[in-house]
Amino acid sequence: MRDDRILTGDIREFFETNSPMRDLIANYVLENLKNGTRSVALCFRGNFATLYYRCHQLLRIRNARRGILCEFDFRHARFTENYRDILARLRGLGVDDSDFSDAPNAQGRYVRFALSEFGAEQLERVLDLYKALIDDFVDPAKQKYMFDPRKPRGKSKNIEKDRQQQLYAAHFLSDDLMYYDLEYAEPRGAQKDGLHGRFDLLGLRREQDGFSLLLTELKSSPQALGGRSGVAEHERDYLRYLDSKFIEFRKREACETVRLINKIFGRQCFADLTPDKIASVKVQFVFSDSVIGAGKVYHPSDDRIEKVYLENKKLL
Repeated sequence: MRDDRILTGDIREFFETNSPMRDLIANYVLENLKNGTRSVALCFRGNFATLYYRCHQLLRIRNARRGILCEFDFRHARFTENYRDILARLRGLGVDDSDFSDAPNAQGRYVRFALSEFGAEQLERVLDLYKALIDDFVDPAKQKYMFDPRKPRGKSKNIEKDRQQQLYAAHFLSDDLMYYDLEYAEPRGAQKDGLHGRFDLLGLRREQDGFSLLLTELKSSPQALGGRSGVAEHERDYLRYLDSKFIEFRKREACETVRLINKIFGRQCFADLTPDKIASVKVQFVFSDSVIGAGKVYHPSDDRIEKVYLENKKLL
């Protein structure tokens, strides 16, 4: 089992090689960075890459017999009343929905297309439809299931996930402080050796003595301060993680990820980064919105933990 999420095999070759298809994806990310909370992030997941929008999977990109395949989890449409009309429009644009089923508890989830069969305008039209479905999915006013019924539950206001995208957009491709991954989880979704391995954002910061790797946890609502998701619980989990063997994997992963990002976007961010130059790894609690006050009275128990605030919607 791999201990990193560095791109592998053919999907890595696709992103490392200049091509019109790769540039379609890179340009789409760049064009959306200005959208802040509704920006698009590009993250790497071992044998596939992911575009995130509002911290939900907008596109899963992987290699297949047909070439580079792009997939979308259409269960995001279960709060969209006219989802069948959307499916028809997607079919008209060349999206394959033959594996998707709206029957209750059906296994079919994804609609997909081969990137080689798409042009820039076609891709953007499809992604705009996907974005609208995600907007409905996170909209707290939309509570009624259109298919795939489950136990009813209230939706959050999605503040934290919007702040994640906002931070990513503000500091992606920056050479002083750079967030390069979001919605991070240990490879294959496992918590190894009972250690916490989930982070809202991963980042790098240039320091006088080298670089710091930032394992970032965002707190933006009162619900995020208590119970299993609370600061005290996360603090204990993260401190154990900082003392684990997985930190060395995260350092190597950061170096390879930034190198690949520079290749894709034609930049030189953190170009001198190597694992041995990452002098420290820190837990970064970011407090925003209604919980800034609570963050100011929180006192970290370890000097490897730092707290910062997003006040008046200003970014770090």
